[in-house]
Amino acid sequence: MSPDSSNPECPQETLFSPLLEAAVRLAARGHYHQFRKNASDENSGSPIGDFLPNGVPYIAHLTGTMCILARIGVRDEVLAAAILHDYLEDVPDPDGRESIRAALGEEVLSLVLEVTEHKRRGFNEVDTWDIRKQEQLDHIERMPREAVLIKAADVLHNLLSLLSDLEAAEDPDTVWKPFNAGPERQLWYFTGVTNAIKRRLGGHPLVDELQVAVTRLQPFATS
Repeated sequence: MSPDSSNPECPQETLFSPLLEAAVRLAARGHYHQFRKNASDENSGSPIGDFLPNGVPYIAHLTGTMCILARIGVRDEVLAAAILHDYLEDVPDPDGRESIRAALGEEVLSLVLEVTEHKRRGFNEVDTWDIRKQEQLDHIERMPREAVLIKAADVLHNLLSLLSDLEAAEDPDTVWKPFNAGPERQLWYFTGVTNAIKRRLGGHPLVDELQVAVTRLQPFATS
């Protein structure tokens, strides 16, 4: 049966998106063994297959990022890139680019590449943290607008997840322990990325929420 164009609740296209289905399957398969950084589980953040009672599966961040963008209304290609935005960084797939291209096409791969950090594998992540984050800040100025939206949703979800942990913790210092940089440097990055995104998106609702979240973070990140 064809969609009823006279019904405002009936979409012009089918509700099911093969593109998003393929993106979700690829992301879930690639990140199945990964967990978020979470002080309540000493192994969180490690690529292991063991069950962690308090661990947050990494896919929660990816779907959270995608859901933020779905609420503001973006194309399926942008949503697909959002759920795969960490695939090339964190999934041990030697043919990661081709995996994305084959499943989702060149446009989605291009967006994923725009938001992929140069990890400098083989070097200590703590030692390279500052330069990697500065490169991200600089690159926002050159990203296509849709890639900036993905970056904004990614950072917003990271910020809100971090704030949730900090506000619930008896000792907020334990929340910072798994990270590669301390609270003051994290605040520097989140402030910088919010300002860079604001220069690109202006008064977008994502910018408003990022600014509120950074303000909430300040008491936890300053001595």
